[in-house]
Amino acid sequence: SERSRRSLGRIQGANAEMESLMDALLLLARDEGVALQTEDFGVREIAEHELERIRPLADAKGLVLDWQVDAEPQIHAPPRVLGVMLGNLLSNAVRFTDTGRIGVRLGADRVEVTDTGIGMDAAALARAIEPFYRANLEQPAGPGLGLSIVHRLGQRCRWPLLLESTPGKGTHATIVFGGGIPQN
Repeated sequence: SERSRRSLGRIQGANAEMESLMDALLLLARDEGVALQTEDFGVREIAEHELERIRPLADAKGLVLDWQVDAEPQIHAPPRVLGVMLGNLLSNAVRFTDTGRIGVRLGADRVEVTDTGIGMDAAALARAIEPFYRANLEQPAGPGLGLSIVHRLGQRCRWPLLLESTPGKGTHATIVFGGGIPQN
């Protein structure tokens, strides 16, 4: 039934968020002196995996997922870190978007996530990467760790997180591959 599908969608979403949070915390718990396990990999494969993981949540809200591939970078880096970072950005995009679309664009040296969600004003954007910070307490609850995790993992890999946002129009997040040099 429709009600059962919605319930299942919420359960799947909660499970995916818990898995992502656990992965992120385990990665961050490693001593910074201990190197993360790196390998050569295609960014497209990681991005497509994270898109498929988030698709049931987007579908349950009636959101359109747009996927654009402008380049297919190969990098030498920790693939799980990129998956966790992108997964957190996508989870935030779904959580804070009630109608419209979520776009993911893969470029030669970056991956971008845009949404048509609630957006953030300048004050919220300035604090967005602080642990446990939540700009809008009226929106569906989350731990307030997503952007902080993305930022900290990005620092560890030298992948800057760039954020732009406009209240009522949405947010644009970009991970720029700086630590793992793209190899085309």
